[in-house]
Amino acid sequence: MSKSGIYIHIPFCRQKCSYCDFYLITNTKILDKFIANLLTEISLYSGLLKAHSFDSIFFGGGTPSLLTPGQVEQIIHTLNRNFNISFDAEITIESNPEDFKYDFSKLRNYAFAGINRISFGIQSFINEELKFLTRLHTAETGISVIEKAKEYYDNISIDLIYSLPGQKISDIEKSVRKAIELEVDHVSAYTLIYEKETRLYKEFSKRTNYGTPENIEREFYDYFTIRLIENGFKHYEISNYAKEGKESRHNKKYWEYDDYIGFGPSSHSKIKNKRWSNERNIIKYNIALKNSILPIAEEHYLSNDEIANELIMLGLRAKGVDTIQFKKLTGIDFIEKYNDSISELITNRFAEINGNIFSLTEKGYSVSDEILSRYF
Repeated sequence: MSKSGIYIHIPFCRQKCSYCDFYLITNTKILDKFIANLLTEISLYSGLLKAHSFDSIFFGGGTPSLLTPGQVEQIIHTLNRNFNISFDAEITIESNPEDFKYDFSKLRNYAFAGINRISFGIQSFINEELKFLTRLHTAETGISVIEKAKEYYDNISIDLIYSLPGQKISDIEKSVRKAIELEVDHVSAYTLIYEKETRLYKEFSKRTNYGTPENIEREFYDYFTIRLIENGFKHYEISNYAKEGKESRHNKKYWEYDDYIGFGPSSHSKIKNKRWSNERNIIKYNIALKNSILPIAEEHYLSNDEIANELIMLGLRAKGVDTIQFKKLTGIDFIEKYNDSISELITNRFAEINGNIFSLTEKGYSVSDEILSRYF
C-alpha cells in the first residue's frame, strides 16, 4: 500500500512578489497565534487518519523559512505524536535565501529540527531578473546559501523562473549553468505566468502584446530539458528535474494520485474519492480552530469521470497513466476507451507504452497542454 503525504501551508511572507497569486499575509505579528491553531488542527485529525501512514511532510507557503527552527521542531513533533510517520520520511521546507543571509546557523538548526530536504526559491542567478521579479535576495546571496546548505543537506532543490520579458537563451544559460556548477539535486523550472489579481498582470495586461511567444517559450523549455538531462538530471515531471533518487517524494503524491492531507489556511486534501479545502482566510481559520472546529471551507466527492480526468491530467505530467490503477479507481478500461488517441500519439512519437504505463515522450511533454485538450 502506498503511503500518504502531509502538506503544511505557512501563509506568511515579508512581501508579496509581483507574480504571486498564492494566499499569503505579511502580518507576521500573528504568527505565534497561527502556530498554536495549526497544532490544534493537527491534533483534531489524529483520530480520523489512524489507518494512514505518511512518508513525506512538506512545509510550503508563503515563506516557511520565516519560522524559527524551534517552531518547525514543534510542528514535526506534533505530527509524530498524532500520526504514523515513517522513520525515513522526507521532510522538506521551502525557503527564501534572504532568510539565511545573516544567520547560516538556521540551516543547521532546521536539520537538527528534522528537516532533511530544503528547497530554495532562487528563481534566477541574474540580479536584474531578480529585481524584475521583486525578489529580496541577490544572486550572490543565493549562491552562498546553497553552498552553505550542502554542509547539512544531501537533498537540495531550487526553483527557477523563465520566459521573463526580453529574456534570451543566453540569460537562461547563466542560471542553468550555475545550478549545474552548484551541484543541486533537484530543479523546478516554471514559466512566468501573468496571473490575474497580481501586480505583474496589472502592469502588463494594458499592453497589446505581453508574455513570451509560444514558439520561443517552447525553445526555452527544450533548452532547460536538454541541458539538465545532459548533466545527469532525470526529467520526471513536466517542470521538474532530479538527480537519481532525488525526485520530490511529496510532489509525486499529487502526480501519482496518492492520498494527502493539508494543514493551514487554503490548503487542500484528498483521501480516496473525497477532496476538501481549508478556509482561504486566516481570521476564519483561527476562529474555527479556537473553537476546536475543523476550518474546512469546501468538500467534494469525486465522480468516476472526475477521477478519470484527474488521473489523465496528473499522470501525463509525470510518469504516465497507470492503466491498472485507472481501471481499479474508475472501472474504465483506459486503452479501450482512448484507443484511437493512444494509437495516433504513439505513431507520431508523442507517447509510448511500457507495460501498464502510458506516458508522454519528451516530444509529447513539450506540447502536453495541446495533447490533453485535443485527445483527452
